[in-house]
Amino acid sequence: MRDRITAKRAEMSPAQTKIAAYVLEHPRDVAFLSAAELAERIGVSEATMIRFAAFLGYEGYTLFREAVGDALLQRLSTLERMKEYAPEEESSLFDRVVRDDLEAVAAIRTNTSESDVDALGRALAASGAVYIAGNRSSFALAYYFSFYLSWILPNVKLLSPDIPYETLFNAPHESLVVGISFPRYASWTLRVLEDAKTLGLHTAAITDSPGSPLAMRSTYVVTVPYRPVSFIDSFAAPLSVINCLVLSVSSHLGEEAAEKLEALEEYWSRNRVYDAVGRADAARRETGEPLRRR
Repeated sequence: MRDRITAKRAEMSPAQTKIAAYVLEHPRDVAFLSAAELAERIGVSEATMIRFAAFLGYEGYTLFREAVGDALLQRLSTLERMKEYAPEEESSLFDRVVRDDLEAVAAIRTNTSESDVDALGRALAASGAVYIAGNRSSFALAYYFSFYLSWILPNVKLLSPDIPYETLFNAPHESLVVGISFPRYASWTLRVLEDAKTLGLHTAAITDSPGSPLAMRSTYVVTVPYRPVSFIDSFAAPLSVINCLVLSVSSHLGEEAAEKLEALEEYWSRNRVYDAVGRADAARRETGEPLRRR
């Protein structure tokens, strides 16, 4: 990105020079703002912003924005991310972290395709078996996704780091393998998707952009705004979209999902899976009532 801007600087109009300076100084903002939002912040028209992306050789503003985000995230090591996240004078660390997560979640509405979510939800509901792959920090997302899908789908497996190929080798032909990873992309997850395609299985990705190496290995792709918080991979936005996917699957299953959830609730109640008594005791403490003996 920086090289493209440098090579074209002599040809830039005053408005384009202004945009270029902002892009180089504030890449984090560019990675998450729409063309209209960025144009307003810089003080140019939306059309000028879109023409600037084309001027640099990108087929549309979205590809330009994704290129900025990829360049930013891939070049930063964990230590460099921490250094980049220096305290701001105008806000506390608490305010900044919460603000960044809220901005990432808000960006879902303009950066994540509802039709892509619905397409993957439909594919998951129709699959004979679902295998979910996530490594390192994304393992938490993979576990969360598999945890809730297992309530409503008959065959959901969280792939183990040690025998992913062996597991997929014996997977039913109509299985769907979902890889989850964000910059910096886990090579283990990429290999899982490559192996799945080699074995003739369907593949899907939950990642940050269509240019992600996971997306290039997948039939179904759901892209999610991603912004790290210092050296932490903040997953506020991906978790929100995963919630949407689980509910999409439930919607496509219809009455079948409702019947399964009803049966599960009966089991949980019968086996006291959740501590409802503890909540009642907490309420009694607040009112001064004596606690029930068990």
